[in-house]
Amino acid sequence: MRATSLRWRLLLLAAVAILPLAVMSGVALKALLDQQREQTEQSTLDLTRALATAIDTELRLTISTLQTLAATGPLVGGTVDIDALYRLSQRVVAARPEWRVLLLAEPSGKVLFSTNFAPADVQPPITESDSFAQVVKTGAPVVGSLVSGPPGQAGVPVRIPIGAGGELRYVLTAVVKPDAIVEVVNRQRVPADWIVSVFDAKNVRIARSREQARFLGTRASPSMQEMLMRGGDEATGPTTTIEGDSVQSAMTRIRSNGWAVTIGLPTLTAESAVRHSALAYGGGILLSLGIGSLAAFLVARSIAQPIGRLREAAIAVGRGEPIEGPAGGLMEIEAVAQALATAARLRKRSEAERETLLEAERQARAAAERARQRLERLADAGSLLSRSLEEQTTLLAIASVIVPDIADLCRIDLLDPEGVLQRKLTHHRNPERERAIAALVQRSQASADAPGSFPWVIATGKTYLENFDGPDEFGIADPAFRAFAHATGMRAVCAMPLVARGRTIGAMAAVQAESGRKFSAGDGVLLGELAQRAALALDNVRLFGEANAALRQAEVASRAKDDFLAMLGHELRNPLAPIVTSLELMARREPGRDAPERRIIERQVAHLARLVDDLLDVSRIASGKIRISPERLEMRNVVARALELAQPALQKRSRPPEIDLPDEPVWVAGDPLRLAQVVSNLLENAAKFSASEDRIGIALRCADGQVELAVTDEGIGIPAELVPRLFERFVQGEQVLQGAAGGLGLGLAIARNLVELHGGTIRAESAGPGRGSRFVVTLPQATAPVPPLARARVAVPGTRQTARILIVDDNDDAAQALAEVLKLDGHSVRTACSGEEAIESLADFIPEIAILDIGMPGMDGYALARRLRVDDRVRGVRLIALTGYGRAPDRRRAIDAGFDEHMVKPVDIETLLTRLDALRAAAD
Repeated sequence: MRATSLRWRLLLLAAVAILPLAVMSGVALKALLDQQREQTEQSTLDLTRALATAIDTELRLTISTLQTLAATGPLVGGTVDIDALYRLSQRVVAARPEWRVLLLAEPSGKVLFSTNFAPADVQPPITESDSFAQVVKTGAPVVGSLVSGPPGQAGVPVRIPIGAGGELRYVLTAVVKPDAIVEVVNRQRVPADWIVSVFDAKNVRIARSREQARFLGTRASPSMQEMLMRGGDEATGPTTTIEGDSVQSAMTRIRSNGWAVTIGLPTLTAESAVRHSALAYGGGILLSLGIGSLAAFLVARSIAQPIGRLREAAIAVGRGEPIEGPAGGLMEIEAVAQALATAARLRKRSEAERETLLEAERQARAAAERARQRLERLADAGSLLSRSLEEQTTLLAIASVIVPDIADLCRIDLLDPEGVLQRKLTHHRNPERERAIAALVQRSQASADAPGSFPWVIATGKTYLENFDGPDEFGIADPAFRAFAHATGMRAVCAMPLVARGRTIGAMAAVQAESGRKFSAGDGVLLGELAQRAALALDNVRLFGEANAALRQAEVASRAKDDFLAMLGHELRNPLAPIVTSLELMARREPGRDAPERRIIERQVAHLARLVDDLLDVSRIASGKIRISPERLEMRNVVARALELAQPALQKRSRPPEIDLPDEPVWVAGDPLRLAQVVSNLLENAAKFSASEDRIGIALRCADGQVELAVTDEGIGIPAELVPRLFERFVQGEQVLQGAAGGLGLGLAIARNLVELHGGTIRAESAGPGRGSRFVVTLPQATAPVPPLARARVAVPGTRQTARILIVDDNDDAAQALAEVLKLDGHSVRTACSGEEAIESLADFIPEIAILDIGMPGMDGYALARRLRVDDRVRGVRLIALTGYGRAPDRRRAIDAGFDEHMVKPVDIETLLTRLDALRAAAD
């Protein structure tokens, strides 16, 4: 046999020993990689199962809640209280933010109520009818598919049957927001780069962990659709997302409702573990081959004496002794020897570095402990300072944080509105020393040139921190500051400005005295952070006080505004009353005389009355006091009434308005008077701002459950910059100011608020100045009312009963004019200009009815009414308050004062006469 070197033989031996291991390791590596891929797929599938279970649980909880609601009082028994169930459902929906709406329907599909609508409103039809039909057919709870509504209004209907005696009576539905499903997904803490999607039984996306709003209601990517359509309850495999990213996906279908939960794991993430394992395992094999070969090489070369010297050197290294590389004539042996020498040096160096690191670690732990304590103190300070918005309580809370844990004494001065420092706090744990130091502080004030004094801190905006060795080594030049230091035995001081929201509001100082403690840099940082929190808390106290003062001023201003509007309405209505009454008197005496002139005066008086009503209406709207009386009404009648109201403005036009109304009735739920006011306002505006020959059109149509009424004109148009502000109060364009149309700029503001009270909207459109305008009112459409049963008419006598009437008004014109009208109607009338005169008139005139003004000098109408109620001569008299004060509080006050009626000037004469007849008949 040919001789070979030991190195070669050792290398061959190592190769023979390692090669089978390497082959087996390769086989094991492949098996490991396959196993990891299977584990990744299984873990992904397990997560989809968990998500599917969580979502199924959430839906079952919804079903359980609905079943609990179905078992409540309103649905138990023979007769179902729909109104009570509606109110209960409103509370349930308010308590379940994940629900969009609750609705109750009959098996026929008729919706009895929906919590998004008032019971009297038109209820929406059933959406997603498949699940509804399934509930009716099976009599079991059903989770429906995604229903897409307006943006942000999509939901999933969860329906349960409600029956009695084996008969299905109702179907109760809760529409669950898709965001609730997203919340269930998010609670599972799926990694951020994984994509989770939930599909309903129709494979429409309900929830997605990424970009939910964008992909709500969409289909899956083609590859995922193929996985969903393959059937089966579970599946895994590679797919592509909608964004085009390659993912490893898993799908689990919920058997109870057919929903599918999918998870997409990025391919790079899924394969990363496999790559790491391959790299680690393969690298280990290669490293093993290299080490084996090196070991064989070293063993072959390290024989005899060099091996012995290496052994001795290794022992020296173990002992920590310095060594030199032994010369053996072989590079490998010498390299190992040098390595041992280097290892010995590195060992000593590492030991020294370890000691340095241990010391640094001890210092870091100490610093961390100090930081923890500082954070705890700051947290305690924040908690204390947030408990009160009262100044003294806040100051004491600041002092309790500082004394005695951080310092022996705490002082705070604050700047008043004139910029003068005011002593606010001197705090020491010894009350006697606190009083003595506070008295010293009150008697003296250091100058702004003395470093560390409060004036200096505020002037410079700097923090002053100083430690002193003894009372004789202060080095303080200012006499007042030096006296303070001696009196307190000061050993250290930290004074800093109190700055909140960029404004200096005062100064704070912490002083070390009898404890002998000193301030470190960390203490300065802690005190600075406490000063920031204290400044913010004290500034919040200031802002809270200012806010309260502003609120009180606003309340005073609001009351003054209401009083002014009430007085304005009274003062404007008072002169209108005799004018209206005189016109009525003229019409009754000589109906044909001066008729055109009387109509002009009537229109102008009506215009003035409308302006007063607008002022009071806008005040009531702003305070939320206006109310509407909704009823089922036909919009074509509203248009007719509005045209009648706007006739004074329209009859002067050479071109009448073009009216486009549908042939069929158009029903809405609303207040007929208020809706007619809105439409007439728009017609009058169109007449004001367009020429006599320009076209004015009014059109009415229905679409998608909405009633749309549009008023168009070819007038002066609206500038683009004015359109967004057109419905604000007192807003008018320059064209109005330059013309003679008049008005206060309140009509459109009132119209918008009235339309919104009806649940509708109003908008303005215009192509620009000179190109006309279009106003569109949109209201919810209502169903036609059930025709009422015909009732027999009751004949009303055509003659009125006469009465003795006393009129009391400090406006003699108003009193005399009204008296003449009543005399023409056959009544016996006496007038008085004051309450005192009215009392005197009772000596020879005992009235059956008294019409009293309210705002009279001396004895007002309320006082007069109370006097009449206790006077035995007129104990049964009927009292009518006829006044310019028309607010709801004025009406209540009149009734409380003993009045039987409250009427607002100028009063409609026919209405007044009718009320007189009613009061006279009631007295009989």
